[in-house]
Amino acid sequence: MSTLNYGEEWERSSTEVEKEFLKITNPDRVAQAMRLLKLWLHEELFRPQWEPVMTHIRAGKYALLLDSFYQFIPFGTGGRRGRVGFGPNRINEATVALSVQGHCNYLNNGTSGKDTEFSVVIAYDVRIFKDIFSTYSFLKGDNYLLNLSSRKLAKIAAEIYAGCGIQSYMMKPQSDEGFLSTPELSFFIRQLQASGGINISASHNHPDDNGFKFYNTDGAQDIPPYDEELAGYMNDIGQVTRLSFEEGLQQNLIKAIPHELHLKYIEINLHIKRTPPKTIGESTPPVVYTPLCGTGKTTVAEVLRAAGYTVIEYEPQAKFDGTFESIPLRLPNPEIPQAAWPAIQTADQHHAPIIFSTDPDADRLGVLAKGKDGNWVYINGNEIGSLIAYYLILDQKRGPCRSGLVIKTLVTTGMIERIARKGNCLMVSDLLVGFKYIAYVLNLLEKDGHYQNIEAKPDDLVMATEESHGFLLTPEIRDKDAAGAALVLCDLTAKLDEEGRTLVDYLDEVASQCDNFGNDARGILMRGIKGADLLKKLMDSLRFSPLKMVGSKKVIEIRDFLCDANGKPEVNPESSEGKARNLLLFRFEGARVIIRPSGTEPKVKIYAEVEAPGSTRQTAKQQAGELATEMYRECLNYLGSEYRLSRVAELIPDYIEMDLKRAFDTSFTPKFFSEASRLADMDTNSLLEWLRTHLKEYGGGSDPLQSMRPALIELCLSSEASSLIVDKLKK
Repeated sequence: MSTLNYGEEWERSSTEVEKEFLKITNPDRVAQAMRLLKLWLHEELFRPQWEPVMTHIRAGKYALLLDSFYQFIPFGTGGRRGRVGFGPNRINEATVALSVQGHCNYLNNGTSGKDTEFSVVIAYDVRIFKDIFSTYSFLKGDNYLLNLSSRKLAKIAAEIYAGCGIQSYMMKPQSDEGFLSTPELSFFIRQLQASGGINISASHNHPDDNGFKFYNTDGAQDIPPYDEELAGYMNDIGQVTRLSFEEGLQQNLIKAIPHELHLKYIEINLHIKRTPPKTIGESTPPVVYTPLCGTGKTTVAEVLRAAGYTVIEYEPQAKFDGTFESIPLRLPNPEIPQAAWPAIQTADQHHAPIIFSTDPDADRLGVLAKGKDGNWVYINGNEIGSLIAYYLILDQKRGPCRSGLVIKTLVTTGMIERIARKGNCLMVSDLLVGFKYIAYVLNLLEKDGHYQNIEAKPDDLVMATEESHGFLLTPEIRDKDAAGAALVLCDLTAKLDEEGRTLVDYLDEVASQCDNFGNDARGILMRGIKGADLLKKLMDSLRFSPLKMVGSKKVIEIRDFLCDANGKPEVNPESSEGKARNLLLFRFEGARVIIRPSGTEPKVKIYAEVEAPGSTRQTAKQQAGELATEMYRECLNYLGSEYRLSRVAELIPDYIEMDLKRAFDTSFTPKFFSEASRLADMDTNSLLEWLRTHLKEYGGGSDPLQSMRPALIELCLSSEASSLIVDKLKK
């Protein structure tokens, strides 16, 4: 169809589109969406999207079309992340190209001037778009975005950098498997003295998502307000200058990262031990590792093997697979216990006491440890950080007893600070969420020799950590890195094994010695325009109609980080700094809860912590879990009575959207009870197939029972007829 015909079709349909949009949202959003639609259907840059966009209209997909066009996908936490799709509020070749062109303009015009020669490092992960959620099934095979990979987006970025005269470095630029992890990207930027970098990755998100983050010359992401200057270049729809990938290679504007830098990265991690290498013999237990289909096999696995450990990779998740087919729920996230559960059988076969997992860009580390009773225990990010801190700082029997600088974010457990203080370490403990703030501290120490009232050097770093499984043990890298943390935990596990003890035993020891902090977290995930409005309403309600009680706990202090110490607004909430400081802290006697919107996902996060000296670790965790759930319920109350969930639906994991949790109560549960007698008479396979069919949406393209089983068992136990189903569910 010609450009003219598309224009004519749009003019004929625009009135109806506007009318349908007004049924969904307010006139201001509709006007913005209509403006962007008209622009999108006339600018040559977006030509490949013209036919699919018009098919949205022909198919009556107005809600999807509106959500795709009511805004440019927000620039936050150093870049953009979201669903792959058509339009400005989706990740696609055009939104990536515009953003990369903006980065080029920023470098060429916004920094040192036109006479400066710039270079960048480009990283990308394994993901590939297959429309697993069938969002675009109405296109009937005419979806040109199918098979859009991080590799393809990285090549587009390289072509635009080359077109703007900026040299880029890539890992194996002529190979389809030139994947590069986040920590290596940060390290290589510093080693190559590059002007910055870009990482094409949606980290641990579902494979229907993608995204990218920009890095500065320090190998870190910019913090507010510096990121706003970069963001200002991102939304201009102007000319995109591009040189073909082949020409870029020929003109030496696209170069390979020298292999010796990868070897240097491994050496840097080995140096973290700071003690002579332990003699590792046949008696040292092996380690089972799953990179969750991502880049970690070139970082974590190589570092551990270089240190002498036997690393057994869980094969189904050890191959590069951007669809994450072998991962439960297709969520390659070490924060989700189920992600690495399939590796347990391999660990048992090889008598391995520990399982490591990493997300696709290999910056987050997950840990499963085997207890003396033979049961596997999931260790969360706060607990991993506490284990590492105690071993490095206070363990006089096994550890190096280091003294220096410890850095953590505000939402990370107070046990880290307790350990640091006991070890006479310097402590930065109140940073906003995001590893970029940790990197900023190290950058200031490198340049100025001090951060606030702390005088130190980057080499004084003992560890930096955030609760979301991010750790850094070397100042040579300015983002989180799973490899160094895994190596330290290997050393600790090997020493404990010699004593006949486990990492679970050690976790109990740390808790008892450091006053026992219990932590838990909940989240409310809500996508789309309505979700964004509701999450904003939630934060506003918590601010302006503050809670006085949460469960049985009295609120004794509320701190709003958008305000100064006197409670007066201090920052524009719409600025990048305001978005970073959109955080509320509720303090109770011996406990606290922090609530904040995520910077990378459409969700509000709830972090609960209870200090319970004298209690067991399990009791403290249980108390934190109860407090997190009580606050979760209060948040749902603020959203309205229609969002209150049954106790069964509350058991559905928080990585499942709120609308699906509500549908479980309103649709699935009545249907289940109406057929409970018939279901109880089914054989196990038939029953499980019925459940998988009716809960398909809860699986994200994977087996939904992997996440829904606990809720289903609880549902069954609430009915005499369906209690007969429980045994079949447990198989």
